[in-house]
Amino acid sequence: MTTQTRNRFAPTSFAVAIKPDGTVNSDFGVLPQLGIYVISYGGEIIRVGECSSGSTRFRTGFCGRLRAMRRGRQRKNYAAYSWRDEYRGRCLNVDYFKLSKTFADNALRRALEAELTFQLRLAFRRWPRVMSEIHFLERYRRNPLVVRKLREILAHYGLRYAGEI
Repeated sequence: MTTQTRNRFAPTSFAVAIKPDGTVNSDFGVLPQLGIYVISYGGEIIRVGECSSGSTRFRTGFCGRLRAMRRGRQRKNYAAYSWRDEYRGRCLNVDYFKLSKTFADNALRRALEAELTFQLRLAFRRWPRVMSEIHFLERYRRNPLVVRKLREILAHYGLRYAGEI
């Protein structure tokens, strides 16, 4: 794992290599409990997410077995990361942005995730490749804390907040 230290808003950035057999050998180091992450491959953003469990989320998502047999049928046992099958044999980049304790409020953190995803969609004219759904929480979208953190994250990618749409 490598950490960028360009400025105080810079994310912890690291690579995740998914072997051809779908396994990942990484402990993901230590990540702040509260965070928002952006996963990309080849310069294309493929997923945006939020978490309240830091490294645990990545260990569970990237290292957990994707499929398990139950009553003779194959089932996904961690559906949120089932998309990783598409990236076997590839190396993904992850930018993990630390969030303050204010974002321990699930609704506020999820509002930030939704608005970041939407702002990236506006900037790149496409949704992140493996996003399946997003839930906007209208009463939080213009919250000053959400907007301020959103601006910091977007600035990392050389983007500006599009404001009211």
